[in-house]
Amino acid sequence: MLKLFKSSRCQSCYTERAIRVCPRKRKNICWQCCNETRCDTRCPENCDYAPKKEETKPFPSFKADSRAEAENAIKRHIDLWTGRENPFLKNKTPAKEASENPQEMFAWLSGFQYPVYFPMDYLLKKLDLPFTPAEKKEDPENCVEKWMKTLIQLKWNELRQYSINQSSMEDLAERYTELIQAIPQLGKVSTYSILYSGLGEDGISALVYMELNHKIDWTLVLSNITGSWKIRQNIAGSPQAYFKQNQVYTAIAEALGKADDAKVWELINSSLKIYPDSPDLYYYRALYWQLVKQREQAAVDFFNAIALDNSWTEPYLHLSAHYFVKEDYEQAKIWLEELKILQPDDPNVLNNLAAAYAGNGETEKAKELWQEIVQKYPAFEYARKNLEKLQ
Repeated sequence: MLKLFKSSRCQSCYTERAIRVCPRKRKNICWQCCNETRCDTRCPENCDYAPKKEETKPFPSFKADSRAEAENAIKRHIDLWTGRENPFLKNKTPAKEASENPQEMFAWLSGFQYPVYFPMDYLLKKLDLPFTPAEKKEDPENCVEKWMKTLIQLKWNELRQYSINQSSMEDLAERYTELIQAIPQLGKVSTYSILYSGLGEDGISALVYMELNHKIDWTLVLSNITGSWKIRQNIAGSPQAYFKQNQVYTAIAEALGKADDAKVWELINSSLKIYPDSPDLYYYRALYWQLVKQREQAAVDFFNAIALDNSWTEPYLHLSAHYFVKEDYEQAKIWLEELKILQPDDPNVLNNLAAAYAGNGETEKAKELWQEIVQKYPAFEYARKNLEKLQ
């Protein structure tokens, strides 16, 4: 992974974050200046980021900490490559060969395999060869770029489409926007630079680490569960903070178990500064409110947790239980119907939903649902007893 120099500036451009030592320049430099230097393939072999040439391939490989860096490096190299005499082309330049023999040049280029980040459209355009624009392959950085461009324009209502939260409930969409807009650092972003991106071992999670406004460490956590990359979480810090958060949640859970409300409050407040849109922290804060007998506040934070992760079932259960206690069966029904979408085969969820129907005076719906539960889950006694009471 990249070498961190805290917030030190590149000693070449003095603008971007220095992330590695350049043995050629003998300076701490950013990846942009690294690419500007190494694109000519003249870096010493002892440099970890020196391009690697292969005799059978027309282009070197560039080690990179992100797709953005890799793509930028090869584009810079292409700019030089098109005008250099090439032994593969009988020492003609690629630009000259493409001009004189476009079909042969295209066929020659088509005979090689390229990495996923290779900008083929860019190469063909530089050579003035015809091409059909390729569909951009989706990756975590594409999603982050869309999110950041939308954020910089302060189009708060459009950010949710890039998140994991796709519930059609308008209240959840509005609350998500409110919570994201309340993160102080995000309202002041004017520039960003991706420093590192990487996939998790599971293949469906990713981290993208950035610097905002040339000074703020920021990490976005992404998930790919439905076939497309979506943003799951903002972290006010480097990826190291991501790997520490489970320790934070464990400490909060232990304090809750001991009913140490002061410790719980302290841990949650300090953690929200680093994990400002963590549904777990809002969930734990809801449990804190229950601990100190502030049930309405608890309901608000269960709702917040749902807004930040529409597919997490625990807050739905707690929020519906809150409305059962208040005998507000209409609200209980709303949240249990949403939960049923997530857990359509859970007899406990179905039983609670039937109870909400009954409490709300919708006895036929309750009866039908309890009958369905008894038929599908004959060993589930609660549904059978509730049906007997109703009849």
